[in-house]
Amino acid sequence: MLEKIALDTIYKHNLICKNEHIIVGVSGGADSICLLHFLYSIKKDFNLKITAVHINHCMRGKESDEDNKFVVDFCKNINIPIKVFSFDIYNKSKDENISIEEAGRKYRYFAFNKVLKEENATKIAIAHNKDDNAETMLMRFFRGTGIKGLSGISYKRDKIIRPLLDCLRKDIENYCYKNNLSYRNDSTNNMAVSYT
Repeated sequence: MLEKIALDTIYKHNLICKNEHIIVGVSGGADSICLLHFLYSIKKDFNLKITAVHINHCMRGKESDEDNKFVVDFCKNINIPIKVFSFDIYNKSKDENISIEEAGRKYRYFAFNKVLKEENATKIAIAHNKDDNAETMLMRFFRGTGIKGLSGISYKRDKIIRPLLDCLRKDIENYCYKNNLSYRNDSTNNMAVSYT
């Protein structure tokens, strides 16, 4: 089910072409593990090169380190190269006088773009899903956004792509179950460290 939805999204919105090198943000949660595994499953069909990027936000002590190890091990098991970054997001948010969420996002995209440039890659894949999109639109509505804001999350912006944007969270969990994929659950409820 998810495979068909995601492939339809890729073709409909021209997200991935053959022979591309894609950077994939992987936090270790169900969404990003599903995305990485799905892209790995179509790797041969599209002749893709994939590099995973994990950011340790250093906010949950041992739990963050365990997430880090989990993602590195997962990538090693499917032979996907990975780049790992560590940022003290709490202190960076204080030093820069920005919210933890904003600091997390800033340094995630800094890392993604750094690897994109270093690897001469073509796209950055992020694991936003349909539930995230609905939630974003609702939040924007209550903040009083204009018509543009109500359009939700885009499938493609610059080099960022979101192949799972038409998939529900339950589709993602079913995919993980069907493919026997374990994943990490963030104790902070993904507030500041979700890659989506």
